[in-house]
Amino acid sequence: MALLLQSGLKRLKDWAPRDHTYDKPTAEDHMKDMYSFGKIGSKLLYFNPVITFFSAGGVWGFVIWAMVAQDEAASKTADAQAWVTDVWNWLYMVSQNVWIVVLFYLLFKHYNLK
Repeated sequence: MALLLQSGLKRLKDWAPRDHTYDKPTAEDHMKDMYSFGKIGSKLLYFNPVITFFSAGGVWGFVIWAMVAQDEAASKTADAQAWVTDVWNWLYMVSQNVWIVVLFYLLFKHYNLK
């Protein structure tokens, strides 16, 4: 634990920008080194199995929990929904205003609405 904390403090002190030049000239070259299944550009099958299986496990874990403990799941999800509504309502309101401004910008800029 102490070693982890010491390593984190060292990184905080050494925050100078690094040279991030890569020997990979394109995104496709970079993606070839990533852990994936399928071929790049395939419309049929291309995915990262680690992310896919962890995500599917999380979704199925939630579904199974909601089926097994229905009363507890109903109360916990209702509490979570109330918390999100109370805490993040401002973000929804702001995002809707930003969306309207973007739409008006697009109308005036690209569709010559005067």
